[in-house]
Amino acid sequence: MSLRKIIRHFINPPSKPTSIIKTKRHVQGQRDEMLEKKAWELLQTHAPALAERVGVRWNPRLRTTAGLAFYHTWEILLNPALKTISEVEIEKTLKHELAHLLARDRSGTKRIAPHGKEWHQACIDLGIPGEKTTHQLPFVRSKQKRKFFYRCPTCNEVLSRVRRPCRDIACLSCCRKHAGGKYDKRFRYQLIK
Repeated sequence: MSLRKIIRHFINPPSKPTSIIKTKRHVQGQRDEMLEKKAWELLQTHAPALAERVGVRWNPRLRTTAGLAFYHTWEILLNPALKTISEVEIEKTLKHELAHLLARDRSGTKRIAPHGKEWHQACIDLGIPGEKTTHQLPFVRSKQKRKFFYRCPTCNEVLSRVRRPCRDIACLSCCRKHAGGKYDKRFRYQLIK
């Protein structure tokens, strides 16, 4: 199952349980009770009700993301590659993701920016002031071979893609230059390979 489907499931959970929850990989051995206890301890002074709801899991499908926080299920997913880096990074990532949940819990139904002022305040409360929004961890990125090549009929710019586009796409620079920034089929990319 793709990471997109997993994320979509946690962002918009279905009314009935689906196979994504029942699969062995997502339930057995993925929950980390020690980190859940750590999260509970960190949240006790700031949001005791939230502390009871938070779950922490290791997700082997994460590749370059250190962690994810899901508001609808109050769950944190962590990249298992963090185990090979250091305990300090695991704790820092846990606090980073907890700050997302704490900020969301404090805001109630009000929409907030993912790394906005509410999140920064939650980071300070959890003991990581000055936390950056992204990490610089040495996760290996996978390179995919580009299979599809397209050319603009006007400027001859070449565009390479891993997958075929779902709809017609046009050269942005030509559309900006000759069509006021709007899509124009005259500048539609043509498949060359």
